Amino acid sequence: MALRKKSSARIGIYYDGYYFYKASNFYKFDHPRQSRISISGLHNYICAEVSTRLDIEIDNCLITEAHYFRGRSLKSTNEKTILGERYFEDALTREGINLHYLPLIRGLNNEFKEKGIEVSLTLDAYKKAAANAFDVFVLIAGDGDYLPLVQELQTMNDTSIDVMLISWDFECANGDVTMASQDLLEEVKYPIQMASIIDNRLNIKNPVIMALFEPKQAEPAIMPSYEAAINSTLSPSFFQPQVLNPSQQVRTTKRKPLTEEEMAQERISTIFSLDSSGGWIRDLEYNNFYFFHSDVVNKTAEELAIGTTLQFRLKCDRIKTEQKDNGEPSYRAIGPIYAVD
Repeated sequence: MALRKKSSARIGIYYDGYYFYKASNFYKFDHPRQSRISISGLHNYICAEVSTRLDIEIDNCLITEAHYFRGRSLKSTNEKTILGERYFEDALTREGINLHYLPLIRGLNNEFKEKGIEVSLTLDAYKKAAANAFDVFVLIAGDGDYLPLVQELQTMNDTSIDVMLISWDFECANGDVTMASQDLLEEVKYPIQMASIIDNRLNIKNPVIMALFEPKQAEPAIMPSYEAAINSTLSPSFFQPQVLNPSQQVRTTKRKPLTEEEMAQERISTIFSLDSSGGWIRDLEYNNFYFFHSDVVNKTAEELAIGTTLQFRLKCDRIKTEQKDNGEPSYRAIGPIYAVD
């Protein structure tokens, strides 16, 4: 006897929160669209994909489970951070998403990091699948650690679960590369690589693709980096917007090039990220400045830490500028750079 085609689909969506954060941050700061991913727009897109791939009326494709997993510090005394958390939590709960926060763990360098997110997400998803809570499992992630979960869901004896992977491959202006696991892409029944779909020239004015992004005027503030938050006393969240002063405006136009005189002016800001060669200095308007350890004259690389205040000047990074499609200038800090006590 031939199997009867499904007349409806119950969809379970599971977010790896930090992975989704990075993707949204990329489209806000490094992509020509200059806007964050819309949760409601993404959910509508997922329903449309399920409808098309399973040949089910879109009105019969219903999201019955939605879960968001993320690391989070235990407390915060910073009102701006709390406001940012509430802003994004409200956006999540409006879409019926259940929030799952795990405490951040201090690593070897006393830096906070996520631990156990994949395990927590996997256990919850498996329990829901075993309880027949959804017919289609949608994973928004890229880590190969989810491979055992995908394999198990696609071979469960008592249920027939279709697995869809929503993932992004992208490179940020600072050179950081994010790519979904090749094994994960090859294992899932429906792999959807969003970056290629979004960048397809035929989709530039596609209303479904356009709806994947928040209107630019809708965001009330600028989001500082996740790394800066988790390595300080602040509590990390997806948005963490800062409250703008009345004189400040959200940037909606291209960044203006700095003059030679402006680049030569001394600037002061703090380190929010470090690597083996140097690190990144916080700047909201120009999307941060890279510096090299060798340019810091009064402290060694080992003495520098997240939150250290630096005094520096700027130089135009012509290679990074030429790599950008939107024509906006990129700058990096140059020596002599002084650590300010």
